[in-house]
Amino acid sequence: MGGMGSGRPPGFGAARCEDYRSIDLAWLNSEGILKRCTWTAITWFHGGQTSGSIQVKAEERGLRITYRTRDWGGEWEDISEFVHFSYSAANFDGRRRWFRCLSCGRNCRILYGGKVYRCRKCYGLKYRSQSEPSYGRALSQAQNIREKLGGSLCVDDPFPEKTKGMHWKIYRRLEAKEAELARHFNLGLAAQLGGVW
Repeated sequence: MGGMGSGRPPGFGAARCEDYRSIDLAWLNSEGILKRCTWTAITWFHGGQTSGSIQVKAEERGLRITYRTRDWGGEWEDISEFVHFSYSAANFDGRRRWFRCLSCGRNCRILYGGKVYRCRKCYGLKYRSQSEPSYGRALSQAQNIREKLGGSLCVDDPFPEKTKGMHWKIYRRLEAKEAELARHFNLGLAAQLGGVW
């Protein structure tokens, strides 16, 4: 199967987390997969077509993963790995479960699939937001505020109305924050384009 980026040729720009298939521990937990103790298929789609799949099986000490992979133009290879769980202290005397990366041993919530499934650091991956200019991040944050209020994502449109049950103090704080983010975006975009607003 191989992840997007399996055998990735150089010169394709900075590798981003969003470009790779991933196994998210929080998603496995929310889907009940960690409690099943049976083999479960995880399938990815791209453009309405299946782009890859793996089999996972939760066990007491970790997650068993099996899949097929290959380098660009190479022969298919069967992979079977066991990723151990590790734990850290959480609030209220609880504990939080992590994957322990098979290459570097660090705790991580998400494993990314290249030829093998490893943590973000092992693949040198960055989040999309880390490669955005600051004004691009400001736009994303402003749009998140607007989306939560059920409004238009366009920062030039009027700010969405207060949702039912929301306190006015919170609404005004969100409105001020969105206005500041929109201003930062407009100034950054103007500087990038060399124009004057």
